Amino acid sequence: MLFKPEQGFRDYIEIGQANLAATMSEPCPLLSGVERYCAFLQKDLLTGEQEFTPTAAFLFMNSYMLYQSSIATALTGHAAAIYPLLRTALESACYGYVMRTDTAVERLWLHRHDSDAATKAARKAFTSAVNDAADAIGIANSHPGTAAIIKQAYQQSIDWGAHPNPRSILKHMQEPKDIGPHIQVDLTGLHNAGSLEYQRSLLACLDFGMLLGIVIIHSLTTVSAETVQKLQDLNDMKEALLESEFPETYAAMGSLVR
Repeated sequence: MLFKPEQGFRDYIEIGQANLAATMSEPCPLLSGVERYCAFLQKDLLTGEQEFTPTAAFLFMNSYMLYQSSIATALTGHAAAIYPLLRTALESACYGYVMRTDTAVERLWLHRHDSDAATKAARKAFTSAVNDAADAIGIANSHPGTAAIIKQAYQQSIDWGAHPNPRSILKHMQEPKDIGPHIQVDLTGLHNAGSLEYQRSLLACLDFGMLLGIVIIHSLTTVSAETVQKLQDLNDMKEALLESEFPETYAAMGSLVR
């Protein structure tokens, strides 16, 4: 293996910022879609008086901020890098869900670093937090499919980049080129604005925006019918974008939350 680096740190920053600027300066349906999810999470869900533990509130806020960061990263073109952020955003929301009214679970999380025993107890309580939250939401929603969707998204975030799995690396390799004494294989970090992988990253952000909305809306003690309808409208919007921007994918597979 012969390494042949061609671009440095400043190149990475400049290319990423150019991608971001290009997408922000032109109409982009997918970007408009994730902006709508951000506005919904902030202005419709994380607002007003709600009855849950203070730590749960901060976890929901952390989830929202990580979600924004994943979108910002997607806009640079670094497709693989969004999944650790999306995964942690979903985990944070699910942590908040399981401790929203349970002060004993809240204390386990707050005292995680007090001792080895406290760390083990916190791990035991939160290792299955995503599955626990998904199952509870599925039951509360009378729709087991919702639980399966949350679990599937979490696992897919691991497959596509939250862990260094084959899909998260090999997917971004370019076709090999015979250059004489070597076979050249490039690994793409930043995909060009408008490319398929770039667009897919924004689509993933749309899907996770929906899932965060589902988890957080089920965590609230007061939810208006209007807010529930807004979440449904956002899902309909996401479905329409999938159909218009990825017609072949829509026909063959459908959306993550269909």
